[in-house]
Order: sequence, then structure tokens, then C-alpha cells
Amino acid sequence: MATCRTVINGALRKLGRLGAGREPRTADQTDALAALQGLYSSWVAAGAFGRLADVIPLVDYTAGVNQRIIRDPEVVTVTLPEFMPMYGDPMTYGEERPCDGYGREHVPPRDGSVVQIMDTNGQQTETWIYDAALRVWTDIGLLQLDNEAPRSASDPEGLSAALALELADTFGADVGPTTVRQATRYQTAMTHRYGMRAEAAAGVYF
Repeated sequence: MATCRTVINGALRKLGRLGAGREPRTADQTDALAALQGLYSSWVAAGAFGRLADVIPLVDYTAGVNQRIIRDPEVVTVTLPEFMPMYGDPMTYGEERPCDGYGREHVPPRDGSVVQIMDTNGQQTETWIYDAALRVWTDIGLLQLDNEAPRSASDPEGLSAALALELADTFGADVGPTTVRQATRYQTAMTHRYGMRAEAAAGVYF
């Protein structure tokens, strides 16, 4: 795992804005942290972690993975999922399901699973990303420099490279071909997720 500070420093070094063994200016760190939060948000909006299904619960609710939950904060409390069904639609619970050979019908959420919680009064939106390496949900809007960066365990250099591309115009810096390749590698692995277990998908027939 890498902290947000480590990812940011790596990105600034790739842009030639930070020397080895040095720390960036506070203003640069602040701008880069905001860019990192924006990068995660843009990936969620673009469906890089999977499509989100809208849910409007009327009572206290345990979220399914990859759901956008629209709640009345005065009435509904949302709990993040600790486990998901082994097979099938992760939004349905309580049904009989096959186990994985060890008697387990449920497993932890997949790395990069998302839960978005939107208040009906428009005052707050929380976007949570699950990191399988730490087995924790992280609210990307509350990320701080010394927090672990979600989904950094698999390829911290690739995440720094993706951030470097995002920051290049801000700092007026050129991006080298190695950084471009690292960013492409990271984003391809993130969207294809070949290193994770396959999930059953419903067929569509015409």
C-alpha cells in the first residue's frame, strides 16, 4: 500500500517538480491531493469500477456493492457491506446460493467496489471505494495526505503516473513516455480486473 502523500510525491517527481528526498510545497500538496480525489471521482463517474445501480431505501439499509443510494438522512441510516454473495447479483440478499467449496456463501467485496450515498436534501454525497488489501471502505472526499490511497497496493507507480497525467497541465510540465505507459497499464488493470475472481453476469438475448 502507498499513502496519498507517497502517490502525490511520486507524481510530482515524474513531472520533474520534486527532487529525490525532498518534500513538495504545502500548496502543491494541497492541489495534488484535490486532483487525486477528483481522479477517483472521475473514475467512479466513468464506470471504471463498474456501473452503479440506483436504490432509494425507505428504512435503515445495508448497501450492496456498486450501488448509488439516495436516502433521507433524517430517516435512513446506510451501513456499508462487509460481505457480498458468492455468485449472482450482489444487490439481492437472503436467497439460497451455492458456496465456494468451503461452505462460504459470502465473500468480501471485490477490490474497487463502490458505494455512493446521496442525501435527498443535496447537502452531502459520500463516495466510498473498497480496498481489498486493507479490507476497508474509504470515503474519497475525506482523504488526507497520510491516509492509504485506495487501490494503490496493486501498482503504486501506476497510480502516481495516472495522477501525473492529471497534474501535467496544472504544473505546465511534459509527461514522458514511461509515465504514459505506467498510467495506461494501471487504468487497463483497473477496468479489466483480470487479477480478481470472475463474477456471474446475466445474459441478454434478442
